[in-house]
Amino acid sequence: MGTQAERRFSTRKRLLDAASACLVESGYAALTTTAVAQRAGLSQGALFRYFPAKPDLLAATVEHLFATLTARYETRFAKVAAAGVVTAPAALGLLAEVLDDPRYLAALELHTAARTDERLRASLDAVVHQHSANLRRLAHALPLDLGTGDRELLDDLIDLATLALQGAAVHRMAVHETEAPRRVITALTRLAGLGRAAQRDGITAKDSRPRPKIQPRRARR
Repeated sequence: MGTQAERRFSTRKRLLDAASACLVESGYAALTTTAVAQRAGLSQGALFRYFPAKPDLLAATVEHLFATLTARYETRFAKVAAAGVVTAPAALGLLAEVLDDPRYLAALELHTAARTDERLRASLDAVVHQHSANLRRLAHALPLDLGTGDRELLDDLIDLATLALQGAAVHRMAVHETEAPRRVITALTRLAGLGRAAQRDGITAKDSRPRPKIQPRRARR
């Protein structure tokens, strides 16, 4: 039967699983407390005992959704890491694969909705930043074929790849264009190669900035 705390945990998870499923299948606009309660097989009264208002349910759903995604990412990244050295294109392909999860696409819909929903934006803020940190942590754990001096380049590549692939996912949802992620991976791989070449030649971002011209001193009279 379980303790009361265990039953509460189980019921709460049941509601959050139902809310996540509603979000993935029907979208943010159709995510209602009625639909979530029905999917969970509970009354709305039971739902409101755990989440007094819809924004509370949304905030918890966001956190639950990203926690589920992170668990899946950890499993997938660990499997790839166990196979041996990972090339930059393979790492980018892995990132594109995990960001193609329907649950992640549903999370992107929440990003868009947060533009005009201040409470939702506040709920997303900390969770999204933590999710980005998790992706960076997992990427650093991969046996990548980058040199030890390429740590800063790797961080830049992770950030750029995540943002670019997010944009590609939104673009694909809007116009059903499936080639955008592949183009992003191709472009990022090329850029990563340029970055490594620059580092091999001893060129840094600081070195590449235009330097002020030094005016010759006038002879004293």
